[in-house]
Amino acid sequence: MMQRRTTLKLGLSAMASLAGLASRTALAQDFPTRFVTMKVGYSAGGPADVALRQLQAPLQAALGQSVVIENVPGAGGTLATMAYLRSPADGYTLLGLTGNDLIVNPLALAAAHYKPAQFRLIHPVIISEFVLVSGNLQASSGIDGTIAQIKGATKPPSFGNWGVGSTSHMIAHDFMAQTGVEGLHVPYRGVAPIVQDLIGKQLDYAFLPLAGSMLDMIRAGKLKAVAVASAQRNPMVPDVPAAGESKLLKGFNYTVWPGLFVHSNTPESVVVKLHQHISAVVLSPAYQKWSRETGNQAMPAMDLVQAASFYQSEQARAARIAAAMTLTPQ
Repeated sequence: MMQRRTTLKLGLSAMASLAGLASRTALAQDFPTRFVTMKVGYSAGGPADVALRQLQAPLQAALGQSVVIENVPGAGGTLATMAYLRSPADGYTLLGLTGNDLIVNPLALAAAHYKPAQFRLIHPVIISEFVLVSGNLQASSGIDGTIAQIKGATKPPSFGNWGVGSTSHMIAHDFMAQTGVEGLHVPYRGVAPIVQDLIGKQLDYAFLPLAGSMLDMIRAGKLKAVAVASAQRNPMVPDVPAAGESKLLKGFNYTVWPGLFVHSNTPESVVVKLHQHISAVVLSPAYQKWSRETGNQAMPAMDLVQAASFYQSEQARAARIAAAMTLTPQ
C-alpha cells in the first residue's frame, strides 16, 4: 500500500513537472504576446540610451508588440541591473547596459550583488571609442602639450564619470596613472548630466563615448576633444589626436559597447527569437548608417555562440584591468 502511494506521488510529481515544462514551452513558442520592457541603466539622452532608443521602433515592428523604455540611472548601471534581476526570466524585460559596466560593477561596487554569469548577451548594439573632452580647453600643441597644460593647472582638474568603478572612471584612473595628472574623480548618474556640466564649465574633463550626439557637439565646438582613446585617429574626427600619438600613454585603447542582456536561464527559444529580431535590426542598413554617421565602429554580426564568447573574453579583459588597478568593491 505504501509502495503504491509512493509510486502515485512520484507519478503526480512527474506529471506536474511535464505540465510545467509544456506550459513554459508553449509560452516561449508564442513569445511575445504582450509588450516588452527595455530597462536602460542610464539617464535619457546619453550615448548608450540614444543607441538603444534607435532600436525601439524597428524592434516593435519586428516583434509585433510595443517596446517600452524605462530609464533607471545610477551607480554606473547597478541600480538598473539589480532592478532587472527582480523581473521574471521570460524575455519580457531586457537589460540595456554597456557590457563594460555590467562586467566591472561587481568588481568595484559592494552594492552590485550579482555576477556577470547571471546574464546572457543577446547582441551588442554599437561599439564606440572613448574620447577625452572638455568644455573649456585652451589651444595647445598636440596631446602631450594638452597633458602638460592639464598638469599645470592652478587646482586639481575634475574628471566626470558615470559611477565609481565604471568604465569612464577606470579610463580616467589609467590616464592619471600614466601621465602623472592629479585629478578629482566626480561621479554622476549618467552621461547627459556630465555633458551639461562640461558645457556649463562646472566640470573640467570626462572620458565619454564618441557616439550619439557627442560627435555633433565636438564638431559644433560645444565640447573640445583632447584625444581619442585609440592607437590611431578616428576618421570622423580626423583633427583630434589619438592617444597612440602620446609619448606618455601606452596601450591606451578603450571602447564601450552597449548591449541587450537577459537572465541566463531565459528559455532558449525566447533567446533565439530575441536574437533573431535584435540582430536583424542592429545589422540593418538603416541602423548601421546611423551608427557610422555618429562615429561608431563597424558592428560585426554575432550569433549566440559568438556573443557568448565575446562576453566571456570581455570579462577576462576587465578582470585584468581591475587587477592592475587593485580595484576592490567599495
